Amino acid sequence: MPFRKKKNGDIDEDMASDLADDLGDGMTDADDDEDNINLDDLPFNELPIEVQFKRMPKRPKSRRSWLSKLLIITLFLSPFCATAVAMIPVLDPETGWRLFHAGGPEATITVPGTERELQEEIARGVKDIQDRDRAAMEAANGANGQGQSAEDIAGNLDGVSDLIGTPGATDGTGDGAPTPEELAALIEEEGSFDEPIEPDPLRPAPLPGLDEEGSFGRIPRIGDDGTTPFEAYKRPFELPEGTPVVAVMLTGVGLNEERTDAAINDLPLNISLAISPYARDLQTVAREARAMGHEVFLELPMEPADFPLSDPGPRALLTSLSEGENLVRLEWLLARFPGYAGLVSRQGSKFGSLDSAIRPVIEFISRTGLMYVEGTGSGVASYGAQLAANDGTPNAISNVIIDDTPSRRHIDRRLAELVEIAKRNGVAVGIAQSYPVTIQRLRNWAFRLKRQGVVLVPVSAVSGQQVTPQSADEAEAARIEAEEREREVMAEQAEQEEALSEPADPAEPDEPANTIEN
Repeated sequence: MPFRKKKNGDIDEDMASDLADDLGDGMTDADDDEDNINLDDLPFNELPIEVQFKRMPKRPKSRRSWLSKLLIITLFLSPFCATAVAMIPVLDPETGWRLFHAGGPEATITVPGTERELQEEIARGVKDIQDRDRAAMEAANGANGQGQSAEDIAGNLDGVSDLIGTPGATDGTGDGAPTPEELAALIEEEGSFDEPIEPDPLRPAPLPGLDEEGSFGRIPRIGDDGTTPFEAYKRPFELPEGTPVVAVMLTGVGLNEERTDAAINDLPLNISLAISPYARDLQTVAREARAMGHEVFLELPMEPADFPLSDPGPRALLTSLSEGENLVRLEWLLARFPGYAGLVSRQGSKFGSLDSAIRPVIEFISRTGLMYVEGTGSGVASYGAQLAANDGTPNAISNVIIDDTPSRRHIDRRLAELVEIAKRNGVAVGIAQSYPVTIQRLRNWAFRLKRQGVVLVPVSAVSGQQVTPQSADEAEAARIEAEEREREVMAEQAEQEEALSEPADPAEPDEPANTIEN
């Protein structure tokens, strides 16, 4: 029905209102019809999405679902865990070294010079001082009323008994303590114990023509004019005639900043320093040591007899590796920093005793013009040192490990033993670690060494003084003997591995034990 218009052109309001009411009633009927629709009669694909989701079958979460979630979480956290572990050597190099290379917590506890052991040593030292002071007080306040003796007075003066000894007593070498006049003359001649050591710089390294490009950097070589790195980088010193000499090498330099500074600045310049290849900023440490006047050596980690219980470190020379692999590792070690006069073996009791292992290394060292120092502390000519002597390579062997037990009394006994060996043989070499107690006792010992009739010299000065080169026949016989010994050792190891790999046969009865009844 068409809208009727009024005369003025407007739509009839009554008609529009009626039409709107009719439309509203129609829409309401449509909504009512939709509400009355039964969803069960519709196909599944025509149902609303929320209804389809509710009607979908639900399965319990399987083990694979939980494992996948765990894997996702692990993959997410693994970079953070790896970063945290990798930061341990950066934040604390000593803890990181022991964590990755010491073989576990039990080996860490037994490592000499750990913080725990140093704290125990400090506690024992404090207890010794307290006991000494208590005994002095009891002697001073005794019932007999007698005054203190010279020994008590010297014991109560901190540092005096260490410097001049107890009055009327000997220092272990048979010489009495100096009188006050002799002590004054000694101080005037050698300087006070507390005076800083004056630097005596060595030539800066590297020197032109004494190195060449290797696989991992610059490595030493003999110059075109025949100058060897040993001759160029050693500390100049002339051996006194008819006087026993003793040389000391401090190892482990560079691993701890405070100990390294103390070793460079507080020790006499004739004490040689061996820098660890695992130290940080090796070139700076070597440059500061040479600027002070110390000759430096490079530690050469080798396989010990109790490997892997004792781990010499990463890229160490091992008997289980081929000759080529060991030479590659040796070249990596030689390229660590410039300016060292030679190499000192660290551990290496097993590697240095096998001909097939040590001979290529000694031949390589001979071609570089470096000195080889046997650092096991056996005091006898090892096979490696003998090979070096036969090739004309500068060499030396250590007689004493000074601080295998890092305590004050033990170090003092070892130093006295070193002096006795020097007086008996004319020369002695000691090896020590860069522990704080070792540095302090070495400084004290070196200050009063001259009055014992022994001269402190650099390790390079005793080159060729301990090992006599063999003739061609003796060297060949020694080589054959070493090869036979090596074959026997390898055969024993093969038998042991075979015995461990073969399972026991339960069908075969065990052989009766070899007892008295049998």
